[in-house]
Amino acid sequence: MKRNTFIRALCVALCAALLLGPFAITFSAVDAAPPKATAEVTPAAEAPTGQPGLLGGALDWLFRTFGFIGFTLDPYQFTIINQKPTFQWLLGFNDLYDMFPWIVNVWADSFKCQFNYESKDWRIQFWKGGYGVFFATGGEIGVYNKPQNQNLEHYACPVSQDDWLYLNYSIYNRGKLLFSRPSPKLSGDKGPYWWATGYKILSICTDFYASPRKNVVMDATLDLKSAAMTTQFLAELRANGFQPLQSGSLSLSTPEKYTVSSNGLSVRFIWQNVNKSIY
Repeated sequence: MKRNTFIRALCVALCAALLLGPFAITFSAVDAAPPKATAEVTPAAEAPTGQPGLLGGALDWLFRTFGFIGFTLDPYQFTIINQKPTFQWLLGFNDLYDMFPWIVNVWADSFKCQFNYESKDWRIQFWKGGYGVFFATGGEIGVYNKPQNQNLEHYACPVSQDDWLYLNYSIYNRGKLLFSRPSPKLSGDKGPYWWATGYKILSICTDFYASPRKNVVMDATLDLKSAAMTTQFLAELRANGFQPLQSGSLSLSTPEKYTVSSNGLSVRFIWQNVNKSIY
């Protein structure tokens, strides 16, 4: 009975978020300013975190006790993140999924990198923006592939962890660091992913309906499988409007720039202005 009561309460809360989210977000977005240029961005591994508050601790208990459609809570950063593994792994990905996020009050920028590597078609996609269903600002990185000779444009989530990648990113809103993945304090959040998500609860995306959502910035680092894969990925980054950083260090004042590690396997970039989504 208690479980049923919790589920009903959760459904009511989600419906309220769907109905009231756009009004709250639109009201808060008035006179929203773009993020200020700052010095060197904080690497994900050094992201500041505090102790869970009373609300964060309570939500953490609820998520761990009842589960929530493949997600859990990082109580230290008050951020909803995906679990590993999660049932979404069964669904794969294709362009149709990107046509209807507004149904759950999600309005986010996106771009994708598609290339062939090791006889597979790869798709690495990035999202950032407003997730009104959670009253949140957030971002995602997804890694998918399919056989090279498969004509159907539906990508599977990699079956083998050999095809998962180390994905590290931080999300900023108006120049303020919201959260980082992997979480600095959650030991189970480390390791490679096929999908890394993060939604900072009660952090309103102040340019929710704009395109692009320039107030939201992603600082991302991907560790790729080989120098050949890095070459393919960089070609797609450049096709999406990113350029190599010629001098200095990456910061919020160097959007759409990237750097490559000395071993040629790790790519880091700052994303603010690019949007290839349909909304």
